[in-house]
Amino acid sequence: MDNKKTKYIKVKMTPEEVREWKEKAIPFGTVTNYVRSAVAEFSNVSSKERLDMIIRLSQFYDKWSAELGHMGGNLNQTVRRANELAVAGLLTEEYINELAVKVKDIQVTLHNIKSEIYAATRKSART
Repeated sequence: MDNKKTKYIKVKMTPEEVREWKEKAIPFGTVTNYVRSAVAEFSNVSSKERLDMIIRLSQFYDKWSAELGHMGGNLNQTVRRANELAVAGLLTEEYINELAVKVKDIQVTLHNIKSEIYAATRKSART
């Protein structure tokens, strides 16, 4: 069987698209190698599914990362205010102890959420 490459496919592109493809092709040596690699990789169903999962996880993380950050900030403000009140003698020791337990529970929950997101992202990248 003859392995000479004599056929070609024409693709109409804008000058901007051509520039982008050439930039992306640099690590592959040629645009041809870049396109062959992309076709081989993305023709594989598991690669497409993995990419889709990574995109969904990234969107999930982006959405909840900001929310978790706000929650952490609110928690810090609450604890700072409670500390100020405790120093001023306006909170009972019992209340301070209850608050400390609840804050610790929240910290554990936030840590677990972050750990699960991290583990899921790592797993999707390895699959």
